[in-house]
Amino acid sequence: MQPAVSVIIPAYNAEKTIRHTLQSAASQTFKQLEIIVVDDGSTDRTAEIVEAFATSDPRISLLRQQNRGVAVARNLAIHAAKGEFIAPLDADDVWHPTKLEKQHSLFQSRPSLGLVYAWYRVIDDDDWVIECSPPTLARGDVHNWLLVENFIGNASSPLIRRSVLTATGGYDPSLRAAGAQGAEDLQMQLNIAAICDYDVVPEYLIGYRRSLSSMSTRYVVMLTSHRIVLETVRTRHPKLASFLFRWSDGVASAYYGSEAARTSPGAAIAPLVHATRIDPAALFHVFAKPSAQDMWRRLRRFVPRMLAVKQRMIPTSPHSICTSERFFDADPTFICQPFPPEWLRRRVQVALKTPTPRQLRESGPRRIDPSALVEDGA
Repeated sequence: MQPAVSVIIPAYNAEKTIRHTLQSAASQTFKQLEIIVVDDGSTDRTAEIVEAFATSDPRISLLRQQNRGVAVARNLAIHAAKGEFIAPLDADDVWHPTKLEKQHSLFQSRPSLGLVYAWYRVIDDDDWVIECSPPTLARGDVHNWLLVENFIGNASSPLIRRSVLTATGGYDPSLRAAGAQGAEDLQMQLNIAAICDYDVVPEYLIGYRRSLSSMSTRYVVMLTSHRIVLETVRTRHPKLASFLFRWSDGVASAYYGSEAARTSPGAAIAPLVHATRIDPAALFHVFAKPSAQDMWRRLRRFVPRMLAVKQRMIPTSPHSICTSERFFDADPTFICQPFPPEWLRRRVQVALKTPTPRQLRESGPRRIDPSALVEDGA
């Protein structure tokens, strides 16, 4: 049977998580799929584990390459894929069993639709929920919204029409060549948003794994990658409003700087100073929290791990009952995270009133009313 969906999984030294990831993909209620794993030069048992799965499930296949990075690995899988739709899945993430079925159903009779995403829950090594993504309902021409707020948030969320993905060039391997791997997904998603509509399944269907060992100065690399993507988008769409890029850079600098400060305070200085200079409102809102309980939680996360004992990551949403559950036990329809803060919603409203790349192509540049840009602290 010809697969309708091709699941593509780049894997590098993923022996600890690849079993769980493959099980979540193979257990989808949508059965018309293939699963392509690309071993990106692993030195552990990743390939051996995948081959063992493939002997019992003919839908699973393994490709191998020298270590060339996640973008090249995904492009290799896309080239080998047979499905009409591409579903990226990182080798440490998991899916709710109904994820592909619900996303695929939205594509029916909608040729303008290029990508469908869903919400995610951040999980630790044992699948405990740490936090949940805001329940964002971005639909249609969302390019400017995505630029201001990365509402998709991870690589394992989208289901993408393959023809659109290949038409926009797939994943860009030049970021790794520049020593700035990390924002390939955002760049791909922005490329698609510039030409196609988006839609969303309003459920928490992705388990986005964040382990204690991954919290390092990689945040600084992610910020560098983000800025390269911004310059690429600015070059590709020179008539796009400049304040959108300032807001995007400001929020990213404030966020990645605050994250880096947990383990490497010195590495956080430059991003936070940059955020203060270009977008002080974003810096203020990243650090300003309403309750003493939340302040106490944030202070606890700065305490270094001095004991070599297994511990759960401290939940970042203390108000949420979902943080007391494992991903597969939590109700995917239960909204356990507040909507984005008011200041960000105001920015999104302005972004939605600003011409997008598609609108600029169709009708040419329109004058932006400066009064529409008035915002507290912006």
